[in-house]
Amino acid sequence: MPFALHGMCSLHSNIATDVHLASLAGYQGLEIHTEKLWRYIDAGFTAEELKLKLEQHNIVPSAIDIIGGVEAPDKASQAKLWQQTQVLCEFAKVIGAPTIQLNAFEGLNGLDLQRNIELTAKNIRSIADIGRDFDIRFQYEGAAWTPIASLDSYFRLYDSVCRDNFGFVLDTWHLWASRGATPEELSKVSEDLIYNVHISDGKRPEINANWPDERELRGYLPGEGDIPLTEYVSAIQSTGYDGFYSGEFLNDQLWEGDYFELAGVMLQQMRSLVNH
Repeated sequence: MPFALHGMCSLHSNIATDVHLASLAGYQGLEIHTEKLWRYIDAGFTAEELKLKLEQHNIVPSAIDIIGGVEAPDKASQAKLWQQTQVLCEFAKVIGAPTIQLNAFEGLNGLDLQRNIELTAKNIRSIADIGRDFDIRFQYEGAAWTPIASLDSYFRLYDSVCRDNFGFVLDTWHLWASRGATPEELSKVSEDLIYNVHISDGKRPEINANWPDERELRGYLPGEGDIPLTEYVSAIQSTGYDGFYSGEFLNDQLWEGDYFELAGVMLQQMRSLVNH
């Protein structure tokens, strides 16, 4: 199985360093952190230059992560989404990244779930149509505290989007923390709909408790938190999925650590889980 370094694990680094780090640590791919990519673009660098850097280090760009706020309810926000999508799709096409991640957050809170899904799907259809011109596909991840977070709501969103370049990234923490999918439920997902997998560990609030800042719950490397990761990863593997796995955490203390050591431990732990 191929493994990608997730750019979130080296948050205060930059893309050029991430490519080198992924190579040195033994990864096959890099999941590109979008804030770093925008900095790279704003600094005047081109997709062709990043493509060369990736090729020099024999690193595959597994995905670009993320276009956020895809539930945007107003025309100004939607216009910004279309512009971001166009630029990122052009960039992804050149460097060979097949997938861009989409996240919806809380812009439609207050609406019932079905209406939330319908409005979010309408925006995603426009995004997917832009991506089709570049042969780019889009993977949805539902943040655990947001309305569209359970596996069931993923499928309802998928049915409403109705585009063949739209699927899912399965993130173990988000699905576990939201109580949105059991391993048994994950084992029934069609492998064709799984574009990438995030292995992440952590804690979650008690049922009906308020959500704290995400960084308070996700300061754990695989095996250090409460998630039964062996069961979750085995369930995903049982679907036939054979694409990239990337590890992820969100935590201020870990971000101030040694990125080379962290990347190595993350890869070791992921290999142990996937090869279990």
